[in-house]
Amino acid sequence: MTVVDAMLGNAAVAAVLALGALAVGCVCRSPAVRHIAWLLVLLKLVTPPLVTVPLPVLPASASTFAIPSFEFTQWALVVWALGMIGWFVWQGRRVIRFRRKIARAEDAHADVIEATRRLAAALGIVRPPTVKIATGIGSPMLWGWGRGTVVLFPRELLARLSAEARDTLLAHELAHFRRRDHWVRVLEYLVTGLFWWHPVVWLARREIEAAEEECCDAWVVGGLAASPRRYAEALLATVDYVAELQRPCLPPGACAANRSSRLLHRRLVGIINAKRPSQLRGMVVLRGLAVVALLIQPVLRAAPPEVSPPLDPVAAYNPVPGSPPCPRVPKPVEPRAWATAAAPSGVLTVIARDHEVLLRRPDGTATTLGPGRPLALAFAPTGKQLATVGPGTQVRTWDDRGSLITEAHVLAAARSAVYTPDGTRLLVLDNTGGITVLDPHTLALVTRWTVEGPANSLSCSPDGQTVAVACGSWLADTGWVECWSITERRKVAHYSAPGPVGATRFTPDGRVLIVGGWNGFVSWRALPNGELIAARQLAKDAVATAAFSPDAGTLPLEPPPELAPPPSLVLPPELIQEISLFPKN
Repeated sequence: MTVVDAMLGNAAVAAVLALGALAVGCVCRSPAVRHIAWLLVLLKLVTPPLVTVPLPVLPASASTFAIPSFEFTQWALVVWALGMIGWFVWQGRRVIRFRRKIARAEDAHADVIEATRRLAAALGIVRPPTVKIATGIGSPMLWGWGRGTVVLFPRELLARLSAEARDTLLAHELAHFRRRDHWVRVLEYLVTGLFWWHPVVWLARREIEAAEEECCDAWVVGGLAASPRRYAEALLATVDYVAELQRPCLPPGACAANRSSRLLHRRLVGIINAKRPSQLRGMVVLRGLAVVALLIQPVLRAAPPEVSPPLDPVAAYNPVPGSPPCPRVPKPVEPRAWATAAAPSGVLTVIARDHEVLLRRPDGTATTLGPGRPLALAFAPTGKQLATVGPGTQVRTWDDRGSLITEAHVLAAARSAVYTPDGTRLLVLDNTGGITVLDPHTLALVTRWTVEGPANSLSCSPDGQTVAVACGSWLADTGWVECWSITERRKVAHYSAPGPVGATRFTPDGRVLIVGGWNGFVSWRALPNGELIAARQLAKDAVATAAFSPDAGTLPLEPPPELAPPPSLVLPPELIQEISLFPKN
């Protein structure tokens, strides 16, 4: 399992856990339980799947489901990576700028420090964070990690509050510290950067922060017996102060007192009815379920096909009188193959399907050529090696066991490949018309040139000196074939066609070129003058399959025979007499 597969699996499981957290929020009013449920969602996104559990819940034909193309997957991963880099750079700059603001902050006065020690002792905090006075921030906040954690108080707001109101806000931030909510901000920072595209991340962050505020309010009013009225007035004074600021500063990783207006209304209602926070029951069970959810990764797999028990041949042919007929055992059906190609030796066969390309051996075993489905392939003259091109710019060579030998990349997305008959060169065509000549053993670059117009496929002459390029867009009405000298890299012939050409082939003697169009029109042309010898109109699917098959082997290699004149039809006199009885229209 690759890192990307593990991350996508975690994202899928986190979405399921988010549905469970929403259900918990509908039936449970405790903010502590809701906080644990949503925190589990974020933890799952960054927890490696140590134990995978296969779930055979998909249908047996799941392997034929449509999957995104390899190029789409590559672009999606690039966008994912750019989003991660952008997030960490943007938030990192904000953190650095805010650290500079903290460096300019002043230590709190003696009365604030004394209140901090008193409230920390009441909350069971042995080493309370430092309290500093800063300007430009929107509300009291807890910020930092480890020993650098500080409580920041706005200078202007501190001057407006009474001592009792100040203590309620200070107790709220110390409750965040007691609950270690500032470490949850670190988790949110990391998870949001890794999974910025996942809606569950943003939903979980909102619900976690809302549950934290309600929990801290319960600690202030219920746990420390603070006046609900004074605490509510302090919150409203904070909101009024924030409204006066043009650009209140809220850095990443801060546990701030002011949030959305809807949350503020819910907090004010909860402050009036707040009770002392109690110990959650069943913590051992909850922790066990959390460990299971974090470490186990379910993997969806196709269910095994149902296999009927073997039939008794005697019972099949001698059924019991009155018994129903024996059911027929269905034969296993393989996915449809849209192209096949055989090696020159005839031992190996390549089967191209919708989502895979298989190298099948005589004993029935097969190897998938991947990752990523190749777009075209070519066998070496010896049949002991083959080359695949695509998806994208990839060019790979394989041995007759299906093991990867080496790989390289061309300048643009590859479309076709062909070996020279002596096996000393491998020619690759890309979608920009570039023809790249590679060493077949090392895939080192030998030479390269470009043809004009949309090129579709390549074929090499028997002497290995000329390559024929099939050209023409499938949206156009005409096409052409260009013959190029491989050693001199110059065009030696040009033949027009009545439709876009999908594939070409030379006859074994090299004297005739077969041209197959995507419109189903196949023609035979004498070389080198290109004189038309014969032509045949085939079904469109036949030539289209040939154009996109690994070696275009379905193209006919011999001209169509001349049609014999139809035999004369002699009718017996009785039949002629019968026909004459019918009146003419």
